[in-house]
Amino acid sequence: MTAYEERTLPRALPIGPAGWRTPGWWGVLALIGTEAAVFAYLLFSYFYLQSQTTEAWPPSGLPPLRWSAPSTVAMLVSTATVWWADRGMRLGSLARLHSGLIVTVLLGICYIILQCFDWRGEPFLANSGAYGSLFYAITAFHVLHAAAGVLILLAALGWSAMGYITPRRNSVVTVVAMYWYFVVVAWIAVFISLYLLPWISTH
Repeated sequence: MTAYEERTLPRALPIGPAGWRTPGWWGVLALIGTEAAVFAYLLFSYFYLQSQTTEAWPPSGLPPLRWSAPSTVAMLVSTATVWWADRGMRLGSLARLHSGLIVTVLLGICYIILQCFDWRGEPFLANSGAYGSLFYAITAFHVLHAAAGVLILLAALGWSAMGYITPRRNSVVTVVAMYWYFVVVAWIAVFISLYLLPWISTH
């Protein structure tokens, strides 16, 4: 093969874009804005309903914290583990990336399981009234986002294992971390609104 032929051979296309402000980054940013608006509307409906009632709030009594408190801890800890994974990828450490993603997935699954226990322990159903409908709608909406986040984290872990993510082309990890941060922040807003504020208002 001549030198000219070597120069004219087609080169392999990159696996993904380099840098962090990729099309996926902008797409997830738009998704976060849209979903944050939906959460805001749901919580606004909750507080509006509360402002219009003359009865005790919540109607079923103070919400139990037996399962919601540890699930909140799991969510908060997961912000550190997903940051650990993202930072590890930037430093070129696949071990940090994989360990961070695996622990974040486990914490996400733990949150979902704890939320199911919380639903089981509630003294009302989704069709018990306006409060029950909003409570289950808001919490179930968040669980769906957490489940989607777990699947995305698993996909990122698989792509990394196949070599599709490198320290130079690590935008996938950054995008996944952004989405998970949103899931955590959304849960904090839900936890404060549905669980903590009723307790605070009684003291």
